[in-house]
Amino acid sequence: MDVYLVGGAIRDRLLGLTTQEKDWVVINAIPSDLTKLGYKQVGKSFPVFIHPKTGEEYALARKEMKSGKGYYGFKIDSSPNVTLKEDLYRRDLTINAMAEDNTGQIIDPFNGQKDLSNRVLRHVSAAFVEDPLRVLRVSRFKAKLHDLNFEIAPETIRLLEEIVESGELETLVPERIWQETYKALCEPRFDQYFQTLINLKALNQVFPEITHMNSNFSENHIIQAAIKNGVTPKVKFGSLFLVMLEQGSETVKNAVITMQKRVNFPNDFKNLALLVDSIYPIFFNGKDSEKNAFTAEKCLSIIEKLDALRKPSNLEEVLEVISLKKNYSDVKETVSLIRKSLVLAQSVKINNLQEDGLEGSVIGEKLRELRLNKIKEELIQ
Repeated sequence: MDVYLVGGAIRDRLLGLTTQEKDWVVINAIPSDLTKLGYKQVGKSFPVFIHPKTGEEYALARKEMKSGKGYYGFKIDSSPNVTLKEDLYRRDLTINAMAEDNTGQIIDPFNGQKDLSNRVLRHVSAAFVEDPLRVLRVSRFKAKLHDLNFEIAPETIRLLEEIVESGELETLVPERIWQETYKALCEPRFDQYFQTLINLKALNQVFPEITHMNSNFSENHIIQAAIKNGVTPKVKFGSLFLVMLEQGSETVKNAVITMQKRVNFPNDFKNLALLVDSIYPIFFNGKDSEKNAFTAEKCLSIIEKLDALRKPSNLEEVLEVISLKKNYSDVKETVSLIRKSLVLAQSVKINNLQEDGLEGSVIGEKLRELRLNKIKEELIQ
């Protein structure tokens, strides 16, 4: 049994990047060889094992043969006679198809180091077109490595376009779409993930709900602000819908709900986008957005709409998203007013009302009345 370090750990080390995780491939072995050593087998489609101490993944070397459509349309051969080169051959990009033995020697049969030096994202083999997920993976690596001046090789672009034209992107399972998308949202240049999908004409198959994005997506001032501010993945996701709102879209709520049902991304991502959609017109559309329109009642209503008394972070996350707009400075005074109103509303406690013998819905009504009066008395006349 021979074990090799493979993939991203080698790539990132050679680029001087921090290695997030290590993956290993095992040659000349069968599952029982690993389970006897205490490794835990996981994965349904091919044998992957978790190291009992490090928690790192060890996969038996394997070959794949296309047998149907989609990400799971493959027959897997993970027999002991599969070679290291055959395992590396099935990988997506040359920069991910390197291995390292226990002496530190790098095995690089497809010139990954040369492509690292030349800053090229290049497919390993013609079998690249058999897996539609590679459109998303290459787009994600463009996001990861954009600031290091990596470009996709022209011949690889042609293969990516072939995948898009085949329609197989529509066979991707939701979990893998979100997994690649979330990883891209974690990158400083997350915009390049979506921009690459746009350039490949793949966006309408992967995210049909947000096809308003165009060839100038990366240049949008909201997206540029998200890049500059180094915001969280959740806020970056919210910025996609802020772009829609600024463009006058009235379908953001439906887009968010439909996308979540289809891709099954986390509820907190959905909730932030929906809160931004509900609050946006209050700040930026029509007479309601004028500073003098923000009465105590309106401030408290906004706080309640955001459920900010229970979750103050809701207000801050929504404000972080809308702060990406160019004209955010126009509403800064209003934002300050709402923040102060929240603090005042939080200072009114339910304990006193219970001590006064109030019960049920009466408590809620009285509590709101006291909060409203507190804001009126100390902040808004």
